[in-house]
Amino acid sequence: MKSSVTVPLSIAFLAVLLGVGNAAAQEAEPLGDDFIFFVNGVNTLIPAFDGAVSDDPLEPGNKVMEYSYGNWSFQAFRWDAAVGVDMSANQSQGDVLHLKLLVDPANAGQPNVTILFEDKTDGSGADDGSADLPFRLQWHIPEEMRDGQWHELDIPLPPATWQELEDAKMAGTLDPLAENWVYGGAWSTGGFGVALDGLGPNSSERPDLWKEFEWTNVQAVGIFWDNNTGGGPIWVDDVYIGQPGLDVSIANDPAEPMSGVSFVAGEASNQITWTHQNIWGGYNVYVSEEPITDVTAAGVQLLETVTAAAASDGTITVEHRLEIPHESLAPLTVYYAVTSLSQFGVENPDVSASAGEISNPNLPVQPSIVQLTETEGNTLFDNLSTGVVSNDGFPEGYQPFVLDSNHSQLSESLTLPDSDEDNSGTFWLGYTDLNELWIYAEVRDDVIELAPEAAPPNDAWQYDSIEIGWGNYDVRDVPGGSIIFGSPHQDMERGEFADYQFRISAHANSAGEVTVTHAFVGWSIDADAQGGGAAYDVLTDEGGNQIGWKMLALYPLDAIQNVDAGDAVLPPPAANEMRLLPVTITLNDADGNTREHQITWSLKNNVDNQWWNTPAQWATVAMIGRELFVVTDVETLDDTVPESFTLEQNYPNPFNPETTIRFALPKPEAVRLTVYDLLGREVATLIDGQMLSAGTHAVSFEANGLASGLYLYRIEAGSFLQTRQMTLLK
Repeated sequence: MKSSVTVPLSIAFLAVLLGVGNAAAQEAEPLGDDFIFFVNGVNTLIPAFDGAVSDDPLEPGNKVMEYSYGNWSFQAFRWDAAVGVDMSANQSQGDVLHLKLLVDPANAGQPNVTILFEDKTDGSGADDGSADLPFRLQWHIPEEMRDGQWHELDIPLPPATWQELEDAKMAGTLDPLAENWVYGGAWSTGGFGVALDGLGPNSSERPDLWKEFEWTNVQAVGIFWDNNTGGGPIWVDDVYIGQPGLDVSIANDPAEPMSGVSFVAGEASNQITWTHQNIWGGYNVYVSEEPITDVTAAGVQLLETVTAAAASDGTITVEHRLEIPHESLAPLTVYYAVTSLSQFGVENPDVSASAGEISNPNLPVQPSIVQLTETEGNTLFDNLSTGVVSNDGFPEGYQPFVLDSNHSQLSESLTLPDSDEDNSGTFWLGYTDLNELWIYAEVRDDVIELAPEAAPPNDAWQYDSIEIGWGNYDVRDVPGGSIIFGSPHQDMERGEFADYQFRISAHANSAGEVTVTHAFVGWSIDADAQGGGAAYDVLTDEGGNQIGWKMLALYPLDAIQNVDAGDAVLPPPAANEMRLLPVTITLNDADGNTREHQITWSLKNNVDNQWWNTPAQWATVAMIGRELFVVTDVETLDDTVPESFTLEQNYPNPFNPETTIRFALPKPEAVRLTVYDLLGREVATLIDGQMLSAGTHAVSFEANGLASGLYLYRIEAGSFLQTRQMTLLK
């Protein structure tokens, strides 16, 4: 699922939502004096934030900001990543970072648990000096403060440069709390670090790329767990940058209660709409599978926060893109509520006049992971054994998963692909009674950059490769899970509800010859799947031109579990069974030894650069037995990728009463094929928005009940529209 705000947005806020930066340098707005981040809510002038407003674990009734532990997880108040906000005046005039800090003792002894400032970035991972890397300023949380108690801190902001900070430390002129500041270098999305040892320009770690922290362009302030060794939550309260002793009571008053909200079933989404008024500084939109009367009740989740940076006079519409895992679950009734926020983010929880429901028959149905017959499984096994990379073995009429500009979002703060020809994919997923998971993928890619022959599969994400998040459990069985929300896991877990990451990659030698392929399993066995494997080949169009690459992979699901860690070994669903799994598919695209793009299939509103270890960000996908598989009426005649869209003349023509209509798709598209009489009246819908793979397809049309005469048939596939004429003679 994915939601979006359709009010007029600032360029900066759009960049935050998309996770991309502006190419042109922009001057950041000053943060301002005595800027309050959080007291009982988040200041609505902050465009985006991670974490959750929750109850104080020691003082019930007090609202605090809670950050949940995650491996290498940075959770923060955020501005536009490419511009940030100007804190240089705050630094130069001697402001402090004031906050109350409560650290779970589970963080005791864990390395690199810090308060982190990060400066702007263009998202590039290039290692030639052209990238604007996100440099860090870190305040290391002392061990004595990791004790499960509140600590109120006034931390002076440090000197402006690495050298000035080091000189002040040597001279002993710093406040004791300021001694914990470190200019901690940068980590690049290209997979390399710059002066992460805190030695600045004296580092042996890419000193050629060292730059000073940009106080004029700070993009984020928050909590950073720079480790994968475990930890617990961290809470903060009364956070501001300004002078010590600031009276924060101004931020305590709630807003007026919310009203005037409408709930509408859109064409392919649920829409929550209201009119913005200046008495409200922002809004929280909640969603549940049950009616909402209390937004703090179990089963209610925050869908989206609309801040003052997004709100303006006029209509606000939050669009919830929600897909149904299987047609047997439709229509799905979803409940919503909207609360109001003050300028300082204080919420009025009253939803008595702002709650409603939507039962939308127009929501799209997702593809499924389908049970394969013994014959189909044998065909795939024979193909893999002989290096034949094909979808032969998947049932006729199977609807594949499509990851493209219409169904994806950024999962790293890189750049969006220039087009679907640059980075998109079509994926077939099926399983057998032997508990084998089969994956076939066709990836469109204009420049193929495979991992080096000797590179471990762990590092394949830096090159052209596939990553799949896989939860081996039904989301309805795990406490806190549901069809809408999927898995509640904020980190990869073992045991009864175990999570995995699959990486499918090809590795080539210096001559460009593929020598190694991997069907790798992370977070459990950290090795290639025993009894599994993968095969690679180039993807060509009907003219023989290379347009990408394709892979076929096998994962024995009963071999991925770490039994020593208590992972459950689940039998595959029977022919009449359905399991709803947390799953996402992610594509990495590298050009010229630099990873440029990473997009993921999940449309959930919480997807960010922690998708790879956060199952709560994955979509809910149906794994269905063969009896639940609905075969489409569309026949695929040839899966060779054609060069262009075409709609052929029906054959035979004239016809009585049956004819065949053929069409070709150069890339996967949602197709609508309709028949009209000469008065423009629709007389038949042959294909109604079904997602079809690239190739040549055919559908039969029976004109029983229609009079003789001329008829028009029309195809809509993405931006392609074409109409032809046919003749019925009886």
